[in-house]
Amino acid sequence: MTTELDTTQLRKNVRLLGQILGDVIRASEGPALFEQVEEIRKCSKSARGDDTLDALFDMLRSLEDETILAIARAFGQFLNLANIADQYHTTSTQTAERFSAPATMSRAISVLHESQEPADISRGLDELKIDLVLTAHPTEITRRTLIHKHGEVNRCLSALDRNNLSNAERHELSQRLSELVAQIWHTEEFRSERPTPVDEARWGFAVIENSLWDAIPAFLRDVDQLCAEHQLAPRPTDWHPVQMSSWIGGDRDGNPNVTSLVTRRVLLLAQWEACDLFLRDISGLIEELSVTTANAGLQREADNAREPYRALLKPLRETLIQQRQQLETAINEESGDVPAPLTFDELLSPLKLCYQSLVDCGVTAVANGRLLDTLRRVHCFGPHLIKLDIRQESGRHTQALSELTQALSLGDYAEWSEEERQSWLNAELLNPRPLIPNDWQPSPPVEEVFATFKTIAETPRQALGCYVISMAGTPSDVLAVQLLFKATGCPLDMPVSPLFETLDDLDNAAVVIDQLLNDPAYKQRIKQQLVVMIGYSDSAKDAGMLAAGWAQYRAQEALLAVCDEHQISLQLFHGRGGTIGRGGAPAQQALLSQPPGTLKNGLRVTEQGEMIRTKLGLKPLAVNTLGQYASAILQANLTPPPAPPPEWRALMDQLAARSCDGYRRWVRDEPNFVPYFRQATPEQELAKLPLGSRPARRRSDGGIASLRAIPWIFAWSQNRLMLPAWLGAGEALQASIESGNLGTLQEMATNWPFFASRLSMLEMVFAKADLVIAALYDRMLVIPELKPLGSGLRDQLASDQATLLSLLESETLLSHDPWVLESIGLRNVYTAPLNLLQAELLRRARETHDPAVEQALMVTIAGVAAGMRNTG
Repeated sequence: MTTELDTTQLRKNVRLLGQILGDVIRASEGPALFEQVEEIRKCSKSARGDDTLDALFDMLRSLEDETILAIARAFGQFLNLANIADQYHTTSTQTAERFSAPATMSRAISVLHESQEPADISRGLDELKIDLVLTAHPTEITRRTLIHKHGEVNRCLSALDRNNLSNAERHELSQRLSELVAQIWHTEEFRSERPTPVDEARWGFAVIENSLWDAIPAFLRDVDQLCAEHQLAPRPTDWHPVQMSSWIGGDRDGNPNVTSLVTRRVLLLAQWEACDLFLRDISGLIEELSVTTANAGLQREADNAREPYRALLKPLRETLIQQRQQLETAINEESGDVPAPLTFDELLSPLKLCYQSLVDCGVTAVANGRLLDTLRRVHCFGPHLIKLDIRQESGRHTQALSELTQALSLGDYAEWSEEERQSWLNAELLNPRPLIPNDWQPSPPVEEVFATFKTIAETPRQALGCYVISMAGTPSDVLAVQLLFKATGCPLDMPVSPLFETLDDLDNAAVVIDQLLNDPAYKQRIKQQLVVMIGYSDSAKDAGMLAAGWAQYRAQEALLAVCDEHQISLQLFHGRGGTIGRGGAPAQQALLSQPPGTLKNGLRVTEQGEMIRTKLGLKPLAVNTLGQYASAILQANLTPPPAPPPEWRALMDQLAARSCDGYRRWVRDEPNFVPYFRQATPEQELAKLPLGSRPARRRSDGGIASLRAIPWIFAWSQNRLMLPAWLGAGEALQASIESGNLGTLQEMATNWPFFASRLSMLEMVFAKADLVIAALYDRMLVIPELKPLGSGLRDQLASDQATLLSLLESETLLSHDPWVLESIGLRNVYTAPLNLLQAELLRRARETHDPAVEQALMVTIAGVAAGMRNTG
């Protein structure tokens, strides 16, 4: 979408919030600090090239530690406020035609009407499935208390946008904004301790409570209205295209803090949250449904009460109150007495009776109001609120079976060949006798593995999503989990989803699945349905963004072909992050660039940490995000993108191979790369931040391979080199152009959504990168022996930018989207000083280890993250 937007209101709101913050700083810290902040801001705004940036840097590095902290906080808080203004702008009336769910969906339906019959579009809506999987995030910066205040600022901006405000109302809102900004300034940016997995789960549930609980029925109402406008079949009351899942409290891959007890507690908290939210809904309905007219069925169930709707719903309210109290006791006392969960029918049946009675009696306005919203919430969230996925690394299952086979005197499972493993696993899956000896005492790590399976066995199936196996690479990885299910009494219909992450595993994914599906017993166990997860983060860390993207594309195609051959329904699960280096891209663009047919069984996708807040954290944002997802899935399924012709595939194979070689030549083959990375970025300092509950590394030793993909990308975004998101790609494109393929590449960019999206992502990354700032980090932090490596990387980045502009036939980056370019430029005025402060603070911290310096450093890391927006 390239429509220009009027950014007058955005700039006005940014100025307003900046002025309020300035007033707060002047009042709280004195005019001297305010004048310093203003001087730095003006110098940054006028900075052009190395000389003026050096002058700014000289000004900043002369500051005392305490002053640096206050100035860093000022610029960091301004970026947070600018982001709020930007977020509000995307949900305001000024941008409704570009971003709103009704406009996005209406455009998609109008396009579909040109080639599809209304019945086909209605069928596409019937089959629409969006499963959003919330995940915790080790680079989520903002505290929950600040997120709440940011939401209030957004609400005030929305209220100020109304045309009919009186002077008194406008003054009251301005006062409220001043109050909120002062609260923000006087609130610590960071937690004093790392959050626990339970804290992270509470944060995820707060997003549901504060945003998604209202956003999902609001989105469905928008679709109802669009169906009426476009003469499509109306949506039934049980239509629930959106499902909420979560990894928070279930993802134990590399996180020793997620235990079976934590998972159990999170499941109980989810039930409690569902009870509390439904109790509010039912209480509100009881307050409003004073209607006395009812059909015979409702009168009979209500024992002919004068107000039958209230009479029917009051027992449900009492049940919810009692259930909530019992759950609260079980959670707080950590007792073994857990109440039986409410069933789906207990929630649904009285609401359905009320709805049908109102419709039968012609009171449809009431039926299709709050009551319909609650009915749809029951279908979406149910009594468990979310479906919790369990994720574990394949090696932990191997370790468990190794100890078990040795205890049974069968040998060491870990030393068996893949063929031997499969043979034993398949035999045991068909063997009716118990597998685990009663008196067996495994080691503590293996005991925890089995405790997790016991927790799964005790949990209602409706509360569980998938069991995801990270680092899966062989059929035995999947069969091992199925055997552990059988041995521990777990629900055998819980999908076991292998996660293919590295380049080699992606290339081999279809072979693994084909081997599994050749076994009739396996096909019977999965009931002709399969979930396979595609890893974006680790594949990009392994091979670079271009090679990983093509491997993901080909893996999806091959998996779909294998499953079609075996008549298996395949749902692909996309492990995307917010950044380019982790598969991130604008939602519509990302979905419409998928291979044909890969969305026919719906979209299952991770929504990660800070991107949850950016895309789903406020109701208007969430509604718009759902509209983007739904319109893209509908279009992709009814008018799928064309499959690339053989010559494009061949060229893409060459590009992927060349880019992978280029990426690995730097990251793997350059002996000084790891030392350079650790000096030129705040990678080592990130571990000190009290961010997520999960360690930054899978192992305490090792180099890049042991570092998780999220902090790997986060570190490079801080020094503005953005390396994981571009390294290797431009080199491959330039080599292809020099080989005479420019015309073909431009044809691919015009007609192939997948390739166009790769170039679009590169363009965004290059617009956010800053060679001058990256060079300054090197100058301040890197020893002389390693500086040539940094210089070579910056030269490569500059060359790659020129290659992309040549391919796009453009003189400047993002010339087709001046609004996005202006948004980046607006932030950069405030991000650049934070980068310069950070470079100086890193130098000081590595020399002195002063707590005041480390606190200021954390503030700059948070501020740069806010400026870059999608950091991990």
